[in-house]
Amino acid sequence: MAKTIVAFTNTAGGKLLVGVTDDGIICGVDNVLLPDYMDRISNMLHDKVHPLVVPDIYSYAIEEKNIIVVEVYQSQLKPHFLKNLGKAEGTYIRVGATNKKADVEYIQELERQRLNISFDEDICLGCAENQAIIEELQDLLSARLKRTVVPENLLNLKLLKNQQGQVCITNATPILLGKPEYVAIKCARFKGDNNAVFIDRKELTGDLFTQLEEAMKFLLSNIHLNGKLGPDHLRRIDTYEIPPDALREALINAVVHRDYLMSGSDIKIAVYDSKIEITSPGSFPKGITLDEILSGRSEIRNKVIARVFKEAELIEQWGRGIQQINRLCLESGLKQPDIIESGMFVQIRFYRKEYSSIDNKTKVLTGQNDRTIKTDDKSGRNDRTIKANDKINSSLHQKEVLEYLQQHDRITTVAAMQLLNLGKSRTAEILAMMAANGVIIKRGAGRATCYCRAMI
Repeated sequence: MAKTIVAFTNTAGGKLLVGVTDDGIICGVDNVLLPDYMDRISNMLHDKVHPLVVPDIYSYAIEEKNIIVVEVYQSQLKPHFLKNLGKAEGTYIRVGATNKKADVEYIQELERQRLNISFDEDICLGCAENQAIIEELQDLLSARLKRTVVPENLLNLKLLKNQQGQVCITNATPILLGKPEYVAIKCARFKGDNNAVFIDRKELTGDLFTQLEEAMKFLLSNIHLNGKLGPDHLRRIDTYEIPPDALREALINAVVHRDYLMSGSDIKIAVYDSKIEITSPGSFPKGITLDEILSGRSEIRNKVIARVFKEAELIEQWGRGIQQINRLCLESGLKQPDIIESGMFVQIRFYRKEYSSIDNKTKVLTGQNDRTIKTDDKSGRNDRTIKANDKINSSLHQKEVLEYLQQHDRITTVAAMQLLNLGKSRTAEILAMMAANGVIIKRGAGRATCYCRAMI
């Protein structure tokens, strides 16, 4: 019980029912023993869990029987762990219906959440103070911010930190400079509407500003440029089939809000005959929902990178990017883009001119079945909800598959079932979701089916 409560507390909370079997049969708890059981649960958590967890513990009558409900909430004091095992071995998270031990990387992320520190403003472990890198960063930002940048400015921007009298580089510095291998944008132009045949492809590296510029060039060179006479019937006006400002905003969102902890993934741009997809590693931050994003709520995952982009005048106003994208597309006679969260990736899908049609419905893909949501409801709401546990579970499962494929050439459904400790249908669903997002590639058929890392 203590392990389960720790796992709930470290993820998105949950309820533990005492007096109900694993099969859902209600056996109940004797009325006389209820107070004693509730006290024992409270004392057990006090003795076994650190930091202390204080859930709501109450009785509930159902089918003329009483059960005990232990309602656990997501904690702000993460990570919680079992005292007898210590933090490294006793920190658990909830994955599906099981408790899994958190690895070192996940424990570090829990600690950052407690301190309200983003990954990019944390000190870069293994990055010694390097004067050449600092000078390279000064040159880059002096050019991009259009002012002279000195080390003091880098400290104010949290690209450098003073720790015990020593200047340290934060994670944002190598990311901005594009030093890690996974800080890249992979672009592809495909024939038709699937990724079977390449027409063109590029891998963009270098600093984030250069990557953005080259990505925009790739997109604009692979969409149609239409020309017509202006109002004076003399001058020609050229317009792209998709507004460049909308594409630019989507690219900036992908770079600024991606999860840079996912070192095995990069941003992907896929141009098809009927659509353009920009896919960024990481789910919506902090359990934020699509409805909240559409309404203008902003949760910044990478605070340092976001601030640098704001000072470089690449971000105009927080929380208005998606609204601007939708407005620009609708004004151009295009269908409103789809925003798709699928496990550990977020994708925005633009529909190209000849394939777009405006109506009052928007498809939202959840990674399982397509659903159509009416957007003309007066309340401005819809029935789509994202459960935090489901998002975290799917994200962790996909991360495990990617980590496995870093060490192996391929993975079969049976091997994935053993790796994830899931049933066949749920495992197949996760693998199909990853293949649909272009993260992995399905090869073979029937019993010979296997999955490999996507190489774009």
